[in-house]
Amino acid sequence: MTLLLCAATARELAGLAPGFAPPGLPPLERTGAGAAAAPWPEMRLWPLPLRRGRALCCLTGVGPLNAALALGLALERAAAEGTPISAVCNAGLAGAFDLAAAPLRSLWLVREEIWPEYGLNDGRSVVAGAFGFPLWQPPEGAPVRDRLPLAGADALGTGAEAAVFPSCRSVTVAGVTASHERAAGLRQSYGAELENMEGFAVAYACARAGLPCVEARCVSNKAGPRAGDEKDFAGALRALAQVLPALNCN
Repeated sequence: MTLLLCAATARELAGLAPGFAPPGLPPLERTGAGAAAAPWPEMRLWPLPLRRGRALCCLTGVGPLNAALALGLALERAAAEGTPISAVCNAGLAGAFDLAAAPLRSLWLVREEIWPEYGLNDGRSVVAGAFGFPLWQPPEGAPVRDRLPLAGADALGTGAEAAVFPSCRSVTVAGVTASHERAAGLRQSYGAELENMEGFAVAYACARAGLPCVEARCVSNKAGPRAGDEKDFAGALRALAQVLPALNCN
């Protein structure tokens, strides 16, 4: 069984696997903020030793377009190299709409990813069901529009319990929310606790490939305008080190 472990940036991957130094990259813990989000010229997969099974790591880049493209390339490359992927774990930081309900540095498993930007936009809201074209019609089941369910941790085959962290809904956006109005609208319309930039795209690539997708997120900031005490990126990156042990991987 080969797990694909993906993160948007080198800093998030460094938080997940402290001390891991992929060949061809400087030690991840020394990767600066600019390099963390730098575009990568080609898809690369790095083996990561696990206590249970084996994993390949990849960086998706930031945003839904990068993430969808990276996952497709990663799955194709892994199969071509004789290590087909059996499950995907996507992990990284996220903003929370309510820090009282989802405090800074808290860890979550995403049970549903939502793409709030797909559908018919009437100038006030986006309604996926009012648009005549679904994203995808699976051979069986309902068409996929703006929502995707995700797997529990038990789908990784490592013996982890399904709900190792509390579960939540998360919206995936291409533009980070920077206003109170948008934050309130997303929360009210979709009942989401978190906002991220890659989750739906990764989950969608997995659904099309027939693979279970597990997503773990750590709260790094308040979604929308935030004060200095409503963000802790460094602390959230450190907290990511709890994810793999909790998933029975390390």
